[in-house]
Amino acid sequence: MEQPVKTPVVVGIDGSKHAIRAAIWAVDEAVSRDTPLLLMAVIDRRSHHRDREYERAQAALHRAWKAAEETGQPVKLESNVVEGDPVTELIEVSRTAEMVCVGARGTGDSVHHDPGSVAVALAQGAFAPVAIVQRRHTRKRSGAGQWVVAALETATGSHAVLDTAFVEAVLRKAPVLALTPWSATGIPKAVLHESIRDKLDQYLAEADDDVEIQMSTLPMSDHIANLIEQSADIDQLVIIGPDDPGFVTDVIDPKLRKKLRHTDCSILILRHRADRDAEQEEMSPNPA
Repeated sequence: MEQPVKTPVVVGIDGSKHAIRAAIWAVDEAVSRDTPLLLMAVIDRRSHHRDREYERAQAALHRAWKAAEETGQPVKLESNVVEGDPVTELIEVSRTAEMVCVGARGTGDSVHHDPGSVAVALAQGAFAPVAIVQRRHTRKRSGAGQWVVAALETATGSHAVLDTAFVEAVLRKAPVLALTPWSATGIPKAVLHESIRDKLDQYLAEADDDVEIQMSTLPMSDHIANLIEQSADIDQLVIIGPDDPGFVTDVIDPKLRKKLRHTDCSILILRHRADRDAEQEEMSPNPA
């Protein structure tokens, strides 16, 4: 019986220190899923110096590969160089990825694009969760106790956000801060908090016996960017669901990204997998 092909955690590698930090951050994601970590570089097919571009891409992949190995984690590494536009190619590979990770800034931002423009485009167009990794130091891990923040919506996407927050909290040994809407239409606040607590109890009941998660709840305004800005120094990951484009717009705003530049506060934006799965099913050949 053939083993199913494992979908990788993908990291966009462009030669910047931010990409290397994203690769290091993504190691835990790949190891926890027992899936490969794919380091992917994209070169411009229109370049008149394609050989030189290819050599630079290979050198960048080598540095990222070495950095991932030096974490000491049993990560399964793969690498690839493709030709095309970085955004287009990363969106394409996201169709078969567990997650796509990119640094908050890239080598070409100041020349051809706004800072973090690749990350912004992925956040709005990828078919898999997108991690925009913000780290001040290449080797240093985020401090223990820094929050994993779950920005909850009143829509069904909140379940995915909470589930992801619990997984990340266990992975990164961090407490969870669940941000609830100021007013959930038709849902009393006590009922909403009880529902969140029930979700945690359900997760812990299905987890290993030694798994523990500390969780707090806090109401938030509609402007999540203000809250992230105020708490960025004590947050290590903010998780945004797929059903609120307003939240996504807030967290990829250039002003907020600039203020997060000197923090370890990364952003994980969930995406609708149903759209991707439906498309893949349509493309699959019908059985004879």
